[in-house]
Amino acid sequence: MEFEIDVSGEDIFNEGYTIVIADKSNIVRGFKFHREMIQILRSRHGEGKYRYPPSKQGKALLRVRLYCIAVYRLFKALKEEGQLKNQEAMLSICKDFQGHEKDINSNLIPLLGKLGLKIKTKYHKLPKDSPADKYAYLMRKDDKNKMNGYISLNVNDFEKYLKK
Repeated sequence: MEFEIDVSGEDIFNEGYTIVIADKSNIVRGFKFHREMIQILRSRHGEGKYRYPPSKQGKALLRVRLYCIAVYRLFKALKEEGQLKNQEAMLSICKDFQGHEKDINSNLIPLLGKLGLKIKTKYHKLPKDSPADKYAYLMRKDDKNKMNGYISLNVNDFEKYLKK
């Protein structure tokens, strides 16, 4: 089983930032960050409520952790729907967090392990015709959230993996 992971948007702390997992058989799940959620997460991070210090490096690590939590929840949704049939998966991850590949692996491997999923990762620029690239862009531009495949997450879904 091979999945691609891509994002669309400038920064995870910008409204509409979208994270998508997709495979070649058109299994697609995505999550889009909303303004209210971003404001709460940034505010609580600034107050020191999370394990990542409110510094430049801490903010970068928080971005990686939020990304990994969203990816985990996307795979969890697939598992709950019965879409994950194998115990092993190859993840083709777009290089959106340049230089943080080790941080992503150290977050994703244990999180996806909770689902019984063993992963291998490869990081590269995904081609423009890849399903994940295409759907990440389309979902970000979908202002009315009419596309299929979105999952809903709230601040609590993230915070249980962020708090000290």
